[in-house]
Amino acid sequence: MQYQQKRKYSRAVSLAAYVALIAYLIISTLAHPYAEVSSIVIIGIKCFPLLGFALAMYKQHLRQLAWMCFVLLIYFTIEIMYVAVNGALGALIITLLYTSTMLHIRWHNRANEEADAI
Repeated sequence: MQYQQKRKYSRAVSLAAYVALIAYLIISTLAHPYAEVSSIVIIGIKCFPLLGFALAMYKQHLRQLAWMCFVLLIYFTIEIMYVAVNGALGALIITLLYTSTMLHIRWHNRANEEADAI
């Protein structure tokens, strides 16, 4: 399989995992509401850092996607702390998003190198 095709597949998986992670964060917040604070505020706090990378996901800005992977490491750490409460689904979605995004960045660069060599 060529890098161009791999890049397309990894981008599709990245977009699906990105949307799935945001949906998971919203659903998990609504499933376990906080008594003192509104659920809307908690959803905003959880999703705001990820929503900042929506344009990077859409336009494929590779450097910003790499920064998103660093932010995902924080989300992963928090999800691992709450595996007993929320289950492992959040950690799996984050792992899928991280891996597919990093592979997308790698294969995008390789596809460009392939195109330049021809």
